[in-house]
Amino acid sequence: MWTIEIREEPNPFLARVIIAGDWGGNVEVAKRLLGDVYERWPKGKRVKFLITCGGFVSFEWPQHLSYLAIGDNKNPNRQAVNVLIEEAEKNCQRLLSGDLHKKLAECTDYLTLGVDSFKEKVSLTTNYISEPHVELVALIDLRTDSYYWTGKSYPISDQQSGLVRISDLKTHFLDDTRKVMILGCHDLKVFDPRHYKRKNMSNWRKIIIKEFHELAIGEQPVLVLQHPHETDCVEGINVRGKNSPGTWDRAWKHLRKIVKSVNNYASAGKYYNSDYPCQERSKLVDVLAKTKNCHTIDFIVHIK
Repeated sequence: MWTIEIREEPNPFLARVIIAGDWGGNVEVAKRLLGDVYERWPKGKRVKFLITCGGFVSFEWPQHLSYLAIGDNKNPNRQAVNVLIEEAEKNCQRLLSGDLHKKLAECTDYLTLGVDSFKEKVSLTTNYISEPHVELVALIDLRTDSYYWTGKSYPISDQQSGLVRISDLKTHFLDDTRKVMILGCHDLKVFDPRHYKRKNMSNWRKIIIKEFHELAIGEQPVLVLQHPHETDCVEGINVRGKNSPGTWDRAWKHLRKIVKSVNNYASAGKYYNSDYPCQERSKLVDVLAKTKNCHTIDFIVHIK
């Protein structure tokens, strides 16, 4: 189903699973992949974090949870969100069942998992992202089997009527031996000036951005971990006939200007574009370099 290419730098701080190709998020498939990552892990190397992409695991929307129970998806009912988190956590536990939890704990202290509720596809390239859905991120302390949950708080425009937002922005911050900011996919855009300085932006978006900026400055994270779904374009590539600064590059630069406490950052997306497959994109080596600023072990999963 795949081959794994490993790129290892000296004294790595964290490890990333980079999926080069389409990925459905099936739990059993994801379990086999992490098992293969463990088998290929460089001997004697241990890192603080192992991070995965958005939607690394997917789960079915709980049948007993009605869409009506969500309320306003931009500020959803907290009990309904807890139901979704409970369902997501069951799938994470299923993923790490058997001896996989113990094996990964030999290699890293923390594992992050992007966990999405399943979305039907309209075609090969388009999702029903206007239907109710959630995009969560779990940070799992493998030493204690403790789960910390957050998720996407800042939706793209096409999903703003369907995404069940994580409205409590404080969930994005974890205070371990170092303070970490955990971002869902599009959350990073709140630090992109071309985005947050738009004059036609709706008030509710302006409020989220202002709160995110103030909270990030106040919390003083030193590490940022982002969980994008797809990343195939970085600064300098001409994409679809337009000169582009890339999907995330400008946001990373300005995040560090706004939140001066940040020393390191990294993300682990899919090297794939579901809307424009096989068209112009950055080289994989450039994507790997421009989505982090620390030494890593990269497990690049080439889907066959």
